[in-house]
Amino acid sequence: MDMITKEEIGRRIKKIREQQHFTLKNVEAKAGISATHISEIERGKTSPTIGALIRIADALGKDPAYFIEDRELNEVSFIALEDREKKKLERAAGEIDVLTNSIPSGKINSQLITLAPGSAGEIEMHAHDADEAILVLSGEIRFRVEEKDYTLNEGDSIYYVASQEHGYANASESEEAKMIWFASERGVD
Repeated sequence: MDMITKEEIGRRIKKIREQQHFTLKNVEAKAGISATHISEIERGKTSPTIGALIRIADALGKDPAYFIEDRELNEVSFIALEDREKKKLERAAGEIDVLTNSIPSGKINSQLITLAPGSAGEIEMHAHDADEAILVLSGEIRFRVEEKDYTLNEGDSIYYVASQEHGYANASESEEAKMIWFASERGVD
């Protein structure tokens, strides 16, 4: 991963400031940082301290991470059906269609998960730091959260804190099952 340069941080700050029709003096008043210093940051002449970056980001209504992401993210994630990235599902037989890409300060991910038939064997349990919600579009899916089992059919949904051990499998030996999976980071506003 490439380190972001002070020039790129400055370019992003200036771009957002200009999009919002703020002058350097407007940002100075909101952030408590001199217009001269902000100008030097925007021109890549100096790097902002973490404190200055947080205050500038706050003045511009952005998450500080927006200015230091390794690649500039779009404000809106749009993925056309034909452009969906497909991946192999790791914890069961099937595939994933990525439905959302990252956006600045984004906290939600979603995927269309297709479970292959005949995968109703052992559920592979796992845990991680997120909230997850599932909507079953077709088929029958066995879910386990901690020690409790749930059978979900078309139209059923489930929501849980993913730090609990959980897993799923297609309940059918002959038909595929489809679900939309949503996850959001824990501990964020």
